Amino acid sequence: MTEHNEWNGSLFACFDDCDTCLYGYYGGPCLFGQNAEKIDGSNCCFMCVLYGTLNYLWLCWIPHYWKRSILRQKYGLPQDPNCPDCPATAFCSPCAICQEARFLKQQEQNNTNAVYTTVSGAMPITNQPRTAH
Repeated sequence: MTEHNEWNGSLFACFDDCDTCLYGYYGGPCLFGQNAEKIDGSNCCFMCVLYGTLNYLWLCWIPHYWKRSILRQKYGLPQDPNCPDCPATAFCSPCAICQEARFLKQQEQNNTNAVYTTVSGAMPITNQPRTAH
């Protein structure tokens, strides 16, 4: 069953996380590769090189569109009616990569907090004394 979520920022909220914004703008292919790895386990380096190579042919939006669709489906994210996936990845790719990275970062933080809460509430294991038979 797919959970339903909302994006944790609009497509153009890049400056909500300046580190991700700068990385997405100057190292877009690398950030795309990292996102792809988190989305479905794709090889980070391969996706980085693929995106970077296709960027020179103005075709980088194709793998980006594909991965963004998988991300939305996996987490039950809505498609923006004002800027659907195809135009977002074709014309606003750095912003879309950053939006995806911010969402994935938030998911990782949520998962880390959930694990920490579960572990911190666990009962300690104590050794039982052995009995003689």
